[in-house]
Amino acid sequence: MKIKLKVEPNWEIWIYESYSTVPIIINGTMIFGAYNVEFEMTSNIWKQLPEEYKKKIYRYNWKKMIKSMLITVTDITAYSFGFSYNTKLKDSITMEEIYKNFDENKRIEILTPGCDFPKSSMSVYFQYLGEVYAEVDLDELVAIFDEENSYQYSIMPKLMKASNYRKERENNTGKLEQIYNEQLTIKNVVNKNIDELSKEDVQKLLDNFLLIDDLKYLLEVIKKSKELEVIISDKLKNEIGHWLRDIQIKIKTEEDKKIYQEIKEFLKEQL
Repeated sequence: MKIKLKVEPNWEIWIYESYSTVPIIINGTMIFGAYNVEFEMTSNIWKQLPEEYKKKIYRYNWKKMIKSMLITVTDITAYSFGFSYNTKLKDSITMEEIYKNFDENKRIEILTPGCDFPKSSMSVYFQYLGEVYAEVDLDELVAIFDEENSYQYSIMPKLMKASNYRKERENNTGKLEQIYNEQLTIKNVVNKNIDELSKEDVQKLLDNFLLIDDLKYLLEVIKKSKELEVIISDKLKNEIGHWLRDIQIKIKTEEDKKIYQEIKEFLKEQL
């Protein structure tokens, strides 16, 4: 039974140890095939399955392996494909394009499957505004045994392989990968306790405020900027102001409404 599912990259489809075709871009849509993909049967995917199929698989392990799938990513704003470590390739190859609607403050996704042709390691960095779909044949889903899901036999080899792969590629870094690594740095700063933040940390967080998912934490950072005498530029004030107007309709709880108003007040004080 073939079906098209809306999925999350890296969370519901794990292709670190799978193989992929070279992605193609058509009118802002990225399409590629992937083979032997670990498929996480999350509640999101489960609710998209036809009822008759749920009855067939409900008793099995929630982690699956699927032989092949066609992955489609819509509204691409940027992409970078890197190929290397093939005896027939004299040098590493990178194909990259960044469109006008690309936003450095938005998340960059990364997939690192092996490439079937040319046979080599491959990295795929991309940013998108649309959705990710996986077209699969449900009859090809294969259950993975519990021992294969264990930390020793599944998680550790993947972490080691990913770590070694990053070390080997660190001298061949494209623009999207640089941005991805910069975003990871910001995420590490966000994990700090607010009292541990230095003046430099606060400035980094304010310059990349769109990467802060917690509205309350953003308020604390803005308060900390006043304490550390960090100057918020007019340009940055305007950017935060526009962003606040954009998210206003998404503010639902009373606590978030209060935080929203406090941020606006603190920005006014900085004028």
